[in-house]
Amino acid sequence: MTNLTLAKNELKNILKKRGMTSYDMGRDISDSWARCINEGLDPFKGPKHSVISSIELEEIKEKNESLRKIILPELELLYSQIAGTNFMVAYSDENGLVLDTIYDKACLKTDVGKNVIPGSIWTEKICGTNGLGLSVELKKPTIVSGKEHFFLAHENISCFASPIINYDGKTIGIIDASTDSMSREQHTLILVKLATRSIETKLFIKKFENELILSFHPRQEYLSTTSVGLLAINGDGLIVGANNNAKIMLNGLVDLKNENFNKIFTSSFSSVASDLLNNKTLKITDHLGSSVFIVKSQNYKDSKYKKLNDNNKISPCKNCEDSRIKKEQCVLIKSTFNKMKNISAVSRKLGVSRNTIYKHLN
Repeated sequence: MTNLTLAKNELKNILKKRGMTSYDMGRDISDSWARCINEGLDPFKGPKHSVISSIELEEIKEKNESLRKIILPELELLYSQIAGTNFMVAYSDENGLVLDTIYDKACLKTDVGKNVIPGSIWTEKICGTNGLGLSVELKKPTIVSGKEHFFLAHENISCFASPIINYDGKTIGIIDASTDSMSREQHTLILVKLATRSIETKLFIKKFENELILSFHPRQEYLSTTSVGLLAINGDGLIVGANNNAKIMLNGLVDLKNENFNKIFTSSFSSVASDLLNNKTLKITDHLGSSVFIVKSQNYKDSKYKKLNDNNKISPCKNCEDSRIKKEQCVLIKSTFNKMKNISAVSRKLGVSRNTIYKHLN
């Protein structure tokens, strides 16, 4: 018999002993139980909690200090938003090591308050199926309620967790909320997800604070929410960063990293730069035909973006004055040549022939 077959057989036996069936849990949960069984965990015995030393914990906290400065205020806000008693919120690193927690007084006396402490590790291999550990494993938001927990000792709590994803698509931490109440589950998970999206937005802005950051969304009223797509644009009009929302909304166009703005949207960057830098909200269309509202998302002290405004002072040649698209292409070619001073380089950058460039310059 293979390990998978043995795990499935053992899973049936465990479910029977606990008065459950496989229909009581989703695929993610049952797969997690199978992994726990393969690790040799026994749900009827107490989990072997693992806690690092206080010295190790302080060293790791110190390494994550800049990240924690952004996360802790969001953790406090999340704590204030979750109503009820016997609940806690926690922040762990990407490996499930808890670094910070906030409890209510009642929770401190429970098993959750005693076990989910800074320095404790909540991976599946150690603590079985739980919200934090499952989010580490799957890299997505999770709910693990009551008997869905692998260990019998955890079946009176509900866990809600969501990963923090950085600008590069990597999981850099987990936000978790745990309570002994099984009500308002979706409500609690939504709040946890909002907290992680807010953290991700702040991290993105901090990472690209010296670049032009644009927010966009198909609906204008959503431009001030954490559901916006974010693009970081450098002085050459190249995208140097995109958040996960941007990648989802622009899926099917191009690989966003180091891509030119003009290859994504039909409006050239040189034609919209001035309005964006002056805090105007624009409606533009991508090359698949979808329209979005776009606006600058922060102020800039760096004068290197002044040259983006200067593109608007360049006049198109007479042959291009009869069409907006022709005007924008002509201005883009002229402004790029003014910057690079090399016909071949401009041709490679913009993907147009040398003859076309000569025509516009002449």
